[in-house]
Amino acid sequence: MTMLDLEVGGAERQALMLALHLKEHSKAKVEIWGLGANEGLLARICDDRGIPWRLLPIPWFTGRKDKVVNLARLALALRKAQPDVIMSYLTVPNVACGLVWRWTGARVCIWNQRCVGVDRVGERAERSAVKRVPWFASNSEAGAEFLVNTLGAPAERVRVVHNAIRLPPPQMDREEWRRTLGLNADTLAVCMVANLTVNKDHVTMLHAWQHVIGKLNAEGRSAVLLLAGRDTEGALDKLKILAFDLGFGRSVRFLGQVKDVSGLLNAINLCVLSSRSESSPNGVLEAMAAGLAVAGTDNSGIREALGPEGYEYLAPAGDAEALANRILNLITDADLRARIARANKARIEKEFNSDITCREMTSLIIDALEESHSQKQTISSPANAALTTSESSLGTKSIAQR
Repeated sequence: MTMLDLEVGGAERQALMLALHLKEHSKAKVEIWGLGANEGLLARICDDRGIPWRLLPIPWFTGRKDKVVNLARLALALRKAQPDVIMSYLTVPNVACGLVWRWTGARVCIWNQRCVGVDRVGERAERSAVKRVPWFASNSEAGAEFLVNTLGAPAERVRVVHNAIRLPPPQMDREEWRRTLGLNADTLAVCMVANLTVNKDHVTMLHAWQHVIGKLNAEGRSAVLLLAGRDTEGALDKLKILAFDLGFGRSVRFLGQVKDVSGLLNAINLCVLSSRSESSPNGVLEAMAAGLAVAGTDNSGIREALGPEGYEYLAPAGDAEALANRILNLITDADLRARIARANKARIEKEFNSDITCREMTSLIIDALEESHSQKQTISSPANAALTTSESSLGTKSIAQR
């Protein structure tokens, strides 16, 4: 069983894609569970695609007594659901499921590492959960290293399975999107698709944009920075104040959560990401899949996504001037942008293919079940699945078997 937000972020999209694959290709019974209290977009998508889901509010950051009670509730709910495989995504679901899964009757629990040291919940709880989990997946080499070197997971039990990117058809074409945004035909559009969190470091992005817009305006060129993403940490007002103080006017737009990401990406010229750390950034991978060049910060996750072709367009985290220079190198050279964009799209098709990712995750689940079979009992073909991704939203039930 996997837990996540019912709002659709990167982990939720990966869990949903796997759930659909297991349902359609393995004929597995799959459920998606959320450990939060609120329904979101993912719940509606599950309804549309015929995937059962449920919410099970399990607050983590409470007193010790309440935490024990909440973990017992989770174990009891899982035991009643009778999953064969529990697959969790993100820190709180990983730790919570890791601590209780052996009391649920499940045959296997698979920990899905989606970040590198972000949203920690306490070393003691993390290490205790890791000791109980038999198998681990990570969407990046950086995440695998974190599992082994920081959390103490056995290296031979960790598999790297890259995120897969499958962009849906755009709801609006390029021209309609640019009309909606009020952009002229010659306006250069730069976009960052990332929720407004401290780790994404929109503050550095705004300061970098001050350098970019100053240079472009001096050359008589117009450009706009589009910031697409939910305000998950209450940062929007502060960022708007900073944008006002920097005198951006309409050259910076806060778009909020965008449902038609494919359409938005088709309407822009360049993607940027200023994150302090990343494991496998969907915002970058989606831009690459859309045939865009990317400028960003130099961390292990973005480097792994872009590959060597994109290294020179990465700046040290927190260095606004260096990031601005990387953006300017790409935004002012259309031929260079086009060459990098073609290389990015080819890399996505080869390294981040959804069919490959789903097959590799299915292989991991089957191997885990076969090991369980050799240790305990005979198993049949996959029948039930549960996937979980985030502490505040809908989770996904990974392969469960009866």
